[in-house]
Amino acid sequence: MANPIAVVVGLCAHGLAIARSLSRAGVHVVAIEANRSLPGIKTCTAEVKFVDDINGAGLVSALISLAATISATTVPILFLTNDTMVETVGRSHEKLSGLFRISWGSSRADLLPLLRKKHVYQRCVDVGLLHPRSKLVSNGNDLTMHELDLRFPLIFKPDKPVSDYKTLVVGNTEQLKDSWKTIQNCLPAIAQEFIPGDDSKLLFAALYLDHGKVIARFEGRKLRSRPMGHTTVAIGETNDKTHQMARQFFSGLEFSGPVSLEIKEDPTGDLWVIEPTVGRSDFWVGLCINDGIDFPLIEYCQESCRKIEVPKQQNRTLWINEERDPAVLTWLMFRYPRYLLHKRTVGVYMRAGDFRPFVKWAVNSVTLLPERFLRKLMKTFRPNVGYRNR
Repeated sequence: MANPIAVVVGLCAHGLAIARSLSRAGVHVVAIEANRSLPGIKTCTAEVKFVDDINGAGLVSALISLAATISATTVPILFLTNDTMVETVGRSHEKLSGLFRISWGSSRADLLPLLRKKHVYQRCVDVGLLHPRSKLVSNGNDLTMHELDLRFPLIFKPDKPVSDYKTLVVGNTEQLKDSWKTIQNCLPAIAQEFIPGDDSKLLFAALYLDHGKVIARFEGRKLRSRPMGHTTVAIGETNDKTHQMARQFFSGLEFSGPVSLEIKEDPTGDLWVIEPTVGRSDFWVGLCINDGIDFPLIEYCQESCRKIEVPKQQNRTLWINEERDPAVLTWLMFRYPRYLLHKRTVGVYMRAGDFRPFVKWAVNSVTLLPERFLRKLMKTFRPNVGYRNR
């Protein structure tokens, strides 16, 4: 039987990691992308095709058109890279299921609601896990502290996948007023009580499931996020407690495909569910791949009915996202020099045999320096926008 083609949607650093993983295993990768400025489009590990839209309704028509152009004897396997794509493909599953293999397609009815943060609290209640007190904010009237009935500090997250911001922390009423315009532009949003602790208290547990059965696992710890919610430094760290929490959270749902759970440890040692990721691997999948648990290849083998031996994770990799955090190595030298000395450091762009994405990222970074400086200067002198209780 011929090897199925892998179709990767998006060549951000996440999609690039997936393409490199599969190409290294001898898989023919076709990647679609709408943004011609991304470093990932320069990869030699995928056949890159440009389309008009991968983050909206146009994704469905782009995939249907792509399927008609792919010359293959077996149905291609689809890999997505953000929640909006998962939601779009899930809601158009009937149109796409005959054209692509979608690992989680059979469980989409239970999977899609978990893309909305408002459903996470109830899931935690159902399975007996801790989740921070939260409230759905749908309009300005909800933002009075009386209506919220929550305690500062608070985290705000847009309920809709992939919005203008990912996470905002507000410590008091004045900060809430200052952040109101950003929150207002992305309503509805979830207001959530902040669990004390810095980034190093953020843990994650990833699973690959086959109708609820655990095929592979990986656990790790975040060390730094820039901006908040976007991981820029992480390490592999086996943790049976967080692994069990992930199993408990997804138990009974009969999911297939990659899932993960972000967890935070509070000062007393209690573990709190922050949010799940479903229908795709997480942005830090490069850490898993380089630490021995190659989730994209596992997914490919599962969907193509091929056997794969899944090893244990190695706990020897330090993963950095130099794109979002250019000063990350300097920060690590001061905060965690032992990791630089004793772990293998991998970034999102530099790879032997596939240098062009790194070169393009470096050129992009130098070109954008004046623009970034000007944006920060304007932000410094921009007056605060007050909150109006409407």
